[in-house]
Amino acid sequence: MNQRSKRVSAHEIPWPRDVTELHVHLGGSVPLSRLWEIALDRGIRGIGVGYEDFVGMLDLRESLPDLDSYLNVFDKIELIQSGPGAVRESVITAVHHAYSRGGMVYPHGERGISDTPPCLFALRRLELRWNPLKRTGTVFLKGSHAGLYDLDRIIKSSIDALDEVESALKHRIHVGHILCFGRDMTFEANRALARKIRLWRERSSKIIGIDLAGHESLNPLSSPRQLEEMRIVFDEAGPQLGRTIHLGETPHVDMHTFVNTIEALQPTRLSHPIGAVRALWEHHDDRGLKIMAERGIVCELNVRASILTGAVSEIKEYSKILDTFDRYGIRYTFSTDAPSLLDTTLAQELLVLVHSGAARCDQILTALRTADEASFLPIRAL
Repeated sequence: MNQRSKRVSAHEIPWPRDVTELHVHLGGSVPLSRLWEIALDRGIRGIGVGYEDFVGMLDLRESLPDLDSYLNVFDKIELIQSGPGAVRESVITAVHHAYSRGGMVYPHGERGISDTPPCLFALRRLELRWNPLKRTGTVFLKGSHAGLYDLDRIIKSSIDALDEVESALKHRIHVGHILCFGRDMTFEANRALARKIRLWRERSSKIIGIDLAGHESLNPLSSPRQLEEMRIVFDEAGPQLGRTIHLGETPHVDMHTFVNTIEALQPTRLSHPIGAVRALWEHHDDRGLKIMAERGIVCELNVRASILTGAVSEIKEYSKILDTFDRYGIRYTFSTDAPSLLDTTLAQELLVLVHSGAARCDQILTALRTADEASFLPIRAL
């Protein structure tokens, strides 16, 4: 029996005491019951005819046709989370759940009650990413002006919420915001957001990074003009921020565009860059892998989310993906992406990899160390 196929007990793995999670979306981090309460409280339309219908609308436990279908669920959640009050509640809830459940094999979930699980580690550093403009009361932005709510108030509310929840948890967890630009937003809207990010970064260290997220099908950045516009947006956000990009999740981004995007936007991390691996497997094209290795770019892998969207065919395919990254000397991390929507925890994601034979224990432990090292959060004593 080889090392991959041998089933390893959770208690046999020398887990670190404290871990870091790099890739968690605010839209996927609030339990469905809490989202329902926020929506009811604000009288938001389009949330179904009852709680069961609402849960069905946002149920991400089954495979979806593509990434776009996954992102369409987030459009509804971003509307519910609109406004300073809803953002504050969402941030506090997301951080509290990460702190209390992130290290559990399986907690009391939204859809049932399990036996009390063991806690494998403590989640002590968390990077929470989201798009403030999509919390202004409109989902599809047509220009530089957003919806009903003031963007400055929304960003300030999110910063204050982190201070509040960290204080309540006695600073046993350290959290920062990664603010996302949208592929589905206009240049003018993204640029307006960049200027606000720069302003608020000067006022608060809680804003730690920027990201590019959204539908690759709508804007893969294959156009030189669109890529140059996004470079301007990233640069206007300021030089003090960490840079990560959702890139290569779908076939809409070819390797020429993949490489050009990295060269233009200068990220140190990439989210779900499975396309670079498939280009090698299917077309013997390793340009994406080579530039990642040359620049020391860290890959943010989200286990169940990528299977759900079809980027990864099944759990066992991660074995081949990780071996490919290892062969090229590319570092990677694991995160949950949307822990409440996917009804999962970081501990559970890691154990699924090990128990399925998709990852070796040493690969998991190295990935946890990489997350510590690649975080945009400063290291501090807890």
